[in-house]
Amino acid sequence: MKISEMMKEFDLGIDDIRWHLAGEQAERLLQYRERPYELTRLLWSGSLEADLYDMEERFLRGLQEELDRNMRDSSSVRAVLRKVAASRQKRYSHP
Repeated sequence: MKISEMMKEFDLGIDDIRWHLAGEQAERLLQYRERPYELTRLLWSGSLEADLYDMEERFLRGLQEELDRNMRDSSSVRAVLRKVAASRQKRYSHP
């Protein structure tokens, strides 16, 4: 089965994936609150930019590869997509 087909089951689009991943990145960056030097270094190094570039396509490609290689089953992929759907719901419920 294809990830794109599973996304249709949850009525998810690429923007929903991007929103979810942006939220995960925001949580990661907030962990640097007490370590501003490390955050500065992350920004300066270009590592954050590399992480953000095409993050949604890389994420979906990784899920598909794991599914194809039987490293994940469809139920675990659907669990991930449920988290994405929950993120989308929060996006529209918070002003």
